[in-house]
Amino acid sequence: MKKLMLALACFMPLTVSADDHAPMPPAIAVVYECTLNEGVAAADLVAFGRSDVKTFVANNDLTINSYLWEAIAVNDPYREADVRWVNYFPTWDDYWVNSAAFGSKGAPLVGKFNSMVTCEKEVILGAQNLMSDLVVADQKPFVASVCQLNDGKTMADAMTFSKKFIAMAGEVVNAEVGGTVFSPVLGISGFDYVATYYGETSEMTKLMNGVRDRSMPAAMMKAGMQPVADCVNDLHMSHMMVQQSQ
Repeated sequence: MKKLMLALACFMPLTVSADDHAPMPPAIAVVYECTLNEGVAAADLVAFGRSDVKTFVANNDLTINSYLWEAIAVNDPYREADVRWVNYFPTWDDYWVNSAAFGSKGAPLVGKFNSMVTCEKEVILGAQNLMSDLVVADQKPFVASVCQLNDGKTMADAMTFSKKFIAMAGEVVNAEVGGTVFSPVLGISGFDYVATYYGETSEMTKLMNGVRDRSMPAAMMKAGMQPVADCVNDLHMSHMMVQQSQ
């Protein structure tokens, strides 16, 4: 996600509740869009994250979660990247502590990373988990809906719609999936939000088949769920590398 200007009014706009009780502030998601260098596979980058990076994080008592999103079917203008390396931080304090650590003691790791991939500058988004618990798996399909709100609709409407969609997936096709909504913060604009849905492969298969055989759209229509945004859907495989906490 690149070549886009920042809208400061979007600075951390997500303040909804993750479980309808306690308000949960958004995490900070730092995304690096990368192309794999010659001879390097996504699996090599995942192995590097799960070994070298994970060990460095543990040895330096850093607070960070890291995932690699391997692009499978992605629409323009974001289809150029082979992978997206995504770091999550609970607070800006954690962001700056990690930046300092990787910029000094972690410089050899950064060098190894740069030998494997060629990346754009980082972009930063607010990441709001829609469920009280994350879906944690070493590998999981990851559908991202890149959306522009319809006239008169708000981010609160988008959150409500996404949470209802996840609940309906459980009711209609018995799929246990999670969801996160990302919103532009720094270094990126051009869309209002990205709603993501993910889970174990077997669970996402249920959801995707439910869309394919029209059982999910039919249930949504029956429930009176109207689209709140114009969206295009992308597919990644998400690989967990460093997972410390929710």
